[in-house]
Amino acid sequence: MTRLTLTADYGHFDRRIPYYRAGDGPETLVVLPGLSDAFAGGPTKATAEYLARVTYRGLTDDFTVWTVRRPRALDPDATTREIAGSAATALDELGGGHVLGYSMGGFVAQHLAADYPELVERLVLGSTAARVGDAGRTVLEDWETWAKTGAWGNLYASSARESYTGWRHHVYPAAMCLLGPLLTPPYPEDVVTSIRACLEHDGTDRLGDVRMPTLVVGGDEDRLFPPELLRETKEMLPDATLALLRGTGHAAATEQTTAFNRVVGRFLREESL
Repeated sequence: MTRLTLTADYGHFDRRIPYYRAGDGPETLVVLPGLSDAFAGGPTKATAEYLARVTYRGLTDDFTVWTVRRPRALDPDATTREIAGSAATALDELGGGHVLGYSMGGFVAQHLAADYPELVERLVLGSTAARVGDAGRTVLEDWETWAKTGAWGNLYASSARESYTGWRHHVYPAAMCLLGPLLTPPYPEDVVTSIRACLEHDGTDRLGDVRMPTLVVGGDEDRLFPPELLRETKEMLPDATLALLRGTGHAAATEQTTAFNRVVGRFLREESL
């Protein structure tokens, strides 16, 4: 473990599962990141500090937030359920806790909660659903093609276009077209594997086994997981609450960080939303 401050550090579980830690709150919250995790290299000091100061602001007083990433150099045939096994390894080492799965991480979290209920107290599915929407499938298929051919500028630009609303929807894709070719992921094969795992995921038959209280939260302008799909997912869960954030898309946690974290925090503290 590399110690940075009282509230931020990073390292590996089981020598293979990268993590970031933010805050010193009395309760444990494990965050499973989205598809973007496949584009990242090893954990860094700068990212650890950014997560502690910005991404999880409003949560770190009550929770110690662990971002549990996926192992690098995934098996090419890895599924979201198999990836949930590595997340369970980390959660078991932490003694269990609350789990927030974001986007692809939400797919993994569905299996984690169904297969290892003794490790999950409360579950949050952020900007995710039982499966990707029809429009989202088309987008992911394009991303898979670009990842296989190394057209990273196209993939990054499309990701920004599909994730953001407002001015970011217009500015970020243009910037990514320019920068994308310079930002080849350190493990390109992991990107392909992760996209394929998302396309193959269908939690419809698993959500009935998720018995702990669950929050489904996302943006009402999400094009990958539209509101009707979030409502459908909520109805599949035995004990679920739905929260839609107005005027934001798939990147709701980034565009409306304060509102997103406030809703998550209130749910985890068993307060009214």
